[in-house]
Amino acid sequence: MAKHSPNFTPMRRSEQRTSSRELLEYLRSDDKLGSLLPTVEQVVQLQAACEQQLPSLFSSCQVMQLREGTLHISAPNAALATRLRQMLPKLQQGLRENGWGVEQIRLKVQLMPTQPAPPPPSEPRVLSSSAIASFASLASQIEESPLRDALQNLLKHQSKI
Repeated sequence: MAKHSPNFTPMRRSEQRTSSRELLEYLRSDDKLGSLLPTVEQVVQLQAACEQQLPSLFSSCQVMQLREGTLHISAPNAALATRLRQMLPKLQQGLRENGWGVEQIRLKVQLMPTQPAPPPPSEPRVLSSSAIASFASLASQIEESPLRDALQNLLKHQSKI
């Protein structure tokens, strides 16, 4: 049977592994938080095991916890959760074969934070005088419309620069 790639490419978060390592180093260095270390290490190992089983689908998902044989996984959107849900038997079998006591898997859709919008350009763009004349000519030739209003707004903005 041929493997079919997913219809979409999930968002990849390259900083995910770096932050996991940084968290482990921080927990190792702090005595009070050291009690969390076994749980964090287990989640990191489960994340790696899941990514090994389903690399194309699991790269955007996150292991939340393993409690009482139930593995809780978050997906960034419903479409990916649906595709992952279809692959849960394969994932569960693969994890069992690797020694993980996973009796049940639960998915939760959690929207991941998006990348912030890039900052606007620091210097305003200035149109040449011939471009301004062309836009002014066009604005005077067309009838009242949102396009004409936009052109007039552009010309007004360019005259302030």
